[in-house]
Amino acid sequence: MRNSPDSPTARVRVTSQPPSRLERLAVVFADPIRLKIVTELFRRAMSPSQFREEYGGGSLASLNQHFKRLAQYGWLRLVEKKSGGRRRGGTEHFYRAPKLAIIEDDLWEQLPPSLRAEFSWRTFEQFAERVKEGLEAGTFDAKPERHLTWTPLVLDEKGRDLILGSAMALFRSLLEEQADARTRLASSGGVPIEAAVGIAAFDSPRLERNRSGLILPPPTQASAYPLTHFTVRLAKVLGNPLSLKIVKELNLREMSASEFFGRFGGAPRLSAVNRRFKALAEDGWLVKTREETGGRRRGATEHFYRAIGPAIFDTENWSEVAEAVRGTFSWRVFEQLAEQVREALDAGTFDARPDRHHTWTPLLLDELGWNQVIASVDAAFHDLLTQQAAAKVRLSESGEEPIIATVYLVAFESPGGSAASGWVAD
Repeated sequence: MRNSPDSPTARVRVTSQPPSRLERLAVVFADPIRLKIVTELFRRAMSPSQFREEYGGGSLASLNQHFKRLAQYGWLRLVEKKSGGRRRGGTEHFYRAPKLAIIEDDLWEQLPPSLRAEFSWRTFEQFAERVKEGLEAGTFDAKPERHLTWTPLVLDEKGRDLILGSAMALFRSLLEEQADARTRLASSGGVPIEAAVGIAAFDSPRLERNRSGLILPPPTQASAYPLTHFTVRLAKVLGNPLSLKIVKELNLREMSASEFFGRFGGAPRLSAVNRRFKALAEDGWLVKTREETGGRRRGATEHFYRAIGPAIFDTENWSEVAEAVRGTFSWRVFEQLAEQVREALDAGTFDARPDRHHTWTPLLLDELGWNQVIASVDAAFHDLLTQQAAAKVRLSESGEEPIIATVYLVAFESPGGSAASGWVAD
């Protein structure tokens, strides 16, 4: 097994330069439990032992190491130390995550299209799992004011800009509401409400849509991807400039390792580039397309690769949804939403423009916070319709080519103590 970029046995490069934002993201994505730690500690302060009691994650020693590593790279902040009581003379360290693991627009533009598509699908896949959990536990529709809409829109450029601005403003307001609710809960000692909010605004293809088609293929379809967790695979690319360069270039063209080495270098020797190509293929970022022998190759075989996107239908979890859940109105609406996401990813429109918005956020709220979140989501939905009406008027006057877009807004109560790993992409 190869070392991950963050493996304790991996060679450490000593440098005086601070880590780049991509390197910091690689640290948090290097192990799925780290992403879970940052997500949960964004909502509330916790110690490693407290986290282990609620969510597991291996031995206390390994969790302590994860916490320290995340703190070293600025993902966690030490906020309190406690001793005495059940600690038997020891000191318990409490940490808080100042922000979520978000890929901002300028970093998003640096990622190759295949990584963007993979990240987008995995983000939606994670959100779908949280929706399924809520429906199976009966919390999704427990509150009558929960929100579940997806809306196809016809816009001009101005309307698209305004819609995306509204989506970002709504997302930022969720983070502010989480911070306010955290303060209120700390002083009141009230029972928190676990919630999740999904927001997306993306360009859709011009397709005739069949609403009755199945969202997923039969569950026997084999996955084209390795079993390695997606976050670990992503960390290996984000944390290695050579890997990122290879994936970027092979999104544009088919290449062999020797062609890449001759054009871009990237390592002192061709053998290092060859190893990197093979590692990326094993991790599912590249696929071998052909082989050539003879000529300048002097009896050797040259292997050609290209970058590949996500296997959109490689999840069996959705096929395991209980029949009682499949029959609900909420699940049928969510299946239709999944179809819109799938179509846009298949057509390449979902991530075609880097300013698209796609987030889902786990929240820990009090009753006031919940009411304000729902009011903000409802207001954003009504704003969509207003903006579309204005855009149609401008389109009729300007003759501009219309933009087909889709926006979804989902806000619901999550089951308490959910073990699903929450993560977001922006």
